[in-house]
Parts: sequence; C-alpha cells; structure tokens
Amino acid sequence: MSSRSSIALAAPAALWLAVAWAWPLLLVFAISVRDVDPNTFEVGGWTLDHFRNALSDPFYLDALLRSFRIAALVTILAIILGYPVALHISRTKSRQARAAFTLVLLIPIMISLVVTAFAWILILGPTGLANKFIQLIGLSNGPIQLLNSEAGVVAVLVYSFGPYLVLNLCTSIDKIDPAVLRAAEVHGASRFQQFYRIVLPLSVPGMLSGGLIVFSLAAAAFVTPYVIGGSRVKVLPLLIYNAAVTTFDWPLAATLSIFLFVICMVMTAFFARIVERRFAAWLRGA
Repeated sequence: MSSRSSIALAAPAALWLAVAWAWPLLLVFAISVRDVDPNTFEVGGWTLDHFRNALSDPFYLDALLRSFRIAALVTILAIILGYPVALHISRTKSRQARAAFTLVLLIPIMISLVVTAFAWILILGPTGLANKFIQLIGLSNGPIQLLNSEAGVVAVLVYSFGPYLVLNLCTSIDKIDPAVLRAAEVHGASRFQQFYRIVLPLSVPGMLSGGLIVFSLAAAAFVTPYVIGGSRVKVLPLLIYNAAVTTFDWPLAATLSIFLFVICMVMTAFFARIVERRFAAWLRGA
C-alpha cells in the first residue's frame, strides 16, 4: 500500500480526532489561562493565576490526591480480582460456557452507570446485602457506613470498570501459543512455573492496556462518586461539575480538567515505560 493510500485511509479518523478531541481540549486549555467574568462571561486577559490558586489551595489538592488514590485502588483491585476470572474464561473449552461467562461479564458495561449506582445504594445501605454479609461472617456487630465513603465508591467502580480489564486480559491470554505451555511441561515445568514464567509475562500487555483504561475511567468517574460518595467524597470530576454548572467559574473548571488530563497522561506514559522495561527483562529470563 502506497503512502498516499495510507494517508487517505487515515484522514477521516485524524479529522474526527482533531474535531472531537484535540479542538475541545485546546479550548479548555485556552479557558484555563484566561480571565472570565462569571456574570457577563466576558473574556479578559491571559493569566496563570487559576493554576497557582488551585495548586496552593489544600481543598483542591486533597481532591486531586483523592481522585488519584481511588483510581489507583480501583485499578489494583480490578487486576487482583479480574486476573483469575480472565484466566478461567480463557481456559474454558466450551464455546457455550465462554459465551455465557462473557455475557455475564458485559452486564456492568451494558447497564447505565446511573442505574448501576442506584442499585448499589440498596446493596451498600445499612440494611443492604453487603452489611448483612459482613455481620454474618462476624467482621462487625452492626452495620458499617459504606455509602458516602471511599470504600463504597471503590467497590462500585471496580464492578463497573473491572470488565474492561478482564476483556483485555482474555485477549492477551488467548494469544499465548498452547505449544509453548506444552513444551514447558515436557521440560518439567510445574503449573506454577508455567504460569509465572510464561502466562503472566505474556499477559502483561493486556494487563497494562486494561489497567490504564480502568485507571482513566475511574479517575474521570462522575456518576458513581456523586451518587455513592455524596458530599463526603470530593473528587476532581465533582469539583469540575460544580465549578462549571453551579458557580459558573469556567476557568477553574478548565484548570481542574487540565489537571485530570495531565494525571491520566503521565500515569499512562509512566506505567507503559515501567511495564515495557519489566516485560523485556521478564522475557530475557531476568
């Protein structure tokens, strides 16, 4: 295929990304460095005061750290809970069983986040299933507060976004050549050695891509923190919404949006680099 043909094929997608992603992002950045009157919406001069004010205010820094902490916890829990599920689905031979598992896995994705969040209110409430189970196994003598807490938000986000990680892991595990595992077994490798030396390293790309998707979605989640966390769990998306819709402080909303965007980009680049190095060393046998 010639270079002109490649450019022609990529042009529609590039144009769409420029119009739907790059241009709005540039507008958000432009608003973050301008003074805007909240009453008349008149645009003033250029300034970096919005960034300085946000970075020097403990309230916004706390929300920034909380958003990062929640996203990191959701990603870690999704990997821990999702990897065995992905491994089981990939090792299932029956097509009907795999289709059933995949359908169950897709339920959190197919259902609206609003519906999911309100359903989890019943589960996490004082008389909900979660509290009944906790009391049944003796972890608490009475109901504990799961609503309006970070723990409740993390639990619902893992349920909502965990399937993205499992699907990526299933794809990576399915691509592993069974002949490699059989060769390892012939040479005396145990089940654990096959998993640790072959399956786990070769599934790292799926873990990375799925983990980054989960991290980005959890960091930018609005509905779940709003419904499950209430007014006690302040995260950046909620503050962005309040600044843009309630107080009409568009420069502040744009500034916080830039912070959220930078966090996701930095974490993506950082973990991609770290995992890439570890993945290469793993394959070399280090």
